Amino acid sequence: MRANRNPRKLSGLGHARDWAAVAFGPSRLELTTARAEGAEISVLQQSSASAVPPAGMPDSPPQWQIAAQSLRQQFDSREHRVVTSVSCEDVLCQILRLPATEPTELKQMLDLQIDNITPLPLEEVVYSFEPLSAADGQTRVLVAIARKAKVNERVEALESAGFQPEIVSVDALAMFRALARRNLLAQDDRLNVLVILGLVSADVIVYSQVVPLAVRSLVLGAEGESVLREELQRTFVATEAGQPERMMGDVIFLAPGEELKAFAEKVANGLTAQSSFLTNGAVPSAALSLCLQYATGETAQLNLLPEEWRQKRQIKALRRRLIRGVIAVGIVYVLALAVFLTLLAVKKAQLNRVTREIKNQQGAFVDARQTQGQLMAMRNQLDTKFSALEVLREITVRMPKDMQLSSFVFKKDLTLSLKGQAPSGAIALDFQSRLQQCDLFSKVSGRSDTVGGLTKFDLTCTLKTAAGPGLTVGR
Repeated sequence: MRANRNPRKLSGLGHARDWAAVAFGPSRLELTTARAEGAEISVLQQSSASAVPPAGMPDSPPQWQIAAQSLRQQFDSREHRVVTSVSCEDVLCQILRLPATEPTELKQMLDLQIDNITPLPLEEVVYSFEPLSAADGQTRVLVAIARKAKVNERVEALESAGFQPEIVSVDALAMFRALARRNLLAQDDRLNVLVILGLVSADVIVYSQVVPLAVRSLVLGAEGESVLREELQRTFVATEAGQPERMMGDVIFLAPGEELKAFAEKVANGLTAQSSFLTNGAVPSAALSLCLQYATGETAQLNLLPEEWRQKRQIKALRRRLIRGVIAVGIVYVLALAVFLTLLAVKKAQLNRVTREIKNQQGAFVDARQTQGQLMAMRNQLDTKFSALEVLREITVRMPKDMQLSSFVFKKDLTLSLKGQAPSGAIALDFQSRLQQCDLFSKVSGRSDTVGGLTKFDLTCTLKTAAGPGLTVGR
C-alpha cells in the first residue's frame, strides 16, 4: 500500500467540493482524493490496497471488500463525493447518431432502441449515455451498456466499506479525458487512435478532434501481439469506411510499464499508421483520471450506477431522518416534561405558601368583614337621603295642585307605593313623569283609571338603594 499526502496543484475549472475516486485494478484498489480551490485542483491523496486472494486460493475472486475497508480507514468518506468505474472490457460502448434534441428526449429515444443494441435481457444490464457533439441537426451520442452484475459487484464492495459512490463511469474514457486535458492527444480532425494496454486486454478509442468516434475492448490471448495488430487493422478499415471524409491519423499506445511498452512496439511495427508511446509517469491512473474529471467540474453525464442503489440510499436516508426526528421529538418531550414538572413544583410551593398566608390572615379577615358590616349599617342609619321623610318631601314638591294621595307605603331600600286621585289623566301622567326624573328612584311604574271625572292612580317607585328593612307609612 502506498500513500501520497503532499497536495499537487493542477489547473482546472473548480467548484469547492472534495472528490474521491476508487478504481478497480486486476488485483488492487486505487484511491485518489482531490479538492477544487478556485481555479486549481489539489490532489490530496493517492493510495492503493491489495485485493489479491489468500494464499492457496488462486481461483478465488479478488478481495474487493477487504481492500475497500483498508482504504476507508485512510480518509473520511462523508466529506467526499465518491466516484468509481468499471473496466472497459465489461462495457459495450456504441456511438449513435440521433436527432438533435433535449437530453430527456434523447433518453426516451434510447429507451426504445436499447434492446436492439444489446443481446442481453434488459433486466440484466444498466446503460447510460453522453451527448458528444451536434452538427447538421444530429447529435452524436456515446451509449455505454454494462452487465448489472459487474457494476453491482463493485458498488456493493464499496457500500459494505462505507463508501457511497454517486457515479459509476468507464475507466478507459476517464483516462482518455485525462490525456486530452493534458494536451497529450492529437487535436486535428483525422481518425486518431488511443490504445490503452492492460495485462489481459487492450482498450481502443478512435477519436477525432478529441471526440470519441468508436470505443471497444479487446481480449489478448496467448498470441496477444498478432491478435491486437489484426484487430487494430480491422478497426482502421471499419472507421475509414464509416468516416470516408477523414484521413487516418496517428496511434498512441499507453503502456504503464516497460514490458507493456516493448509489447506495444512490436504491435506498432506491423501497422501502417505512425505510432507513439506513453509510458510510466506519463500514463495517468484510472483513479486519478476519474477524480480530476469531476473535481474540475466537467459535466460528463455518463453514469452506470443502477437505480436500485439510489432507491436504497433514499430509503436509508429517510429511515435515518425518521429516527433522528423521533429522537428529537423524544428529547423535546422529555425537556418539556421536565420544565412542566419544575413549573408545577414551583406553582405548588407558591400555592402552599399562599394557603398558609390565607390561613394566618383568616382571623383578621373575619374581624374586618364584621367591622365592615357594622360600618355599613351605621352609614345606612346616618344616611337620610333615602329615608321616608326625604322621600315624602320629594313627593310633595313634585305633586301637582288639586292632586290627593290616599296611600303612601314606604319599604326602606326597596320600593314606594303611592295611591291617589287627580282631576285628569294628563295630570296623573305628568306626576308619574316627574317622579321618573327624581334621583331617588330607578324606575316608576303604575296604572290609572278615570271614574266620574276623576283619575285614580296606583304607582310603584323602585328606590336606588339596596334591600333593607321596610317601613310603612299610611295616609
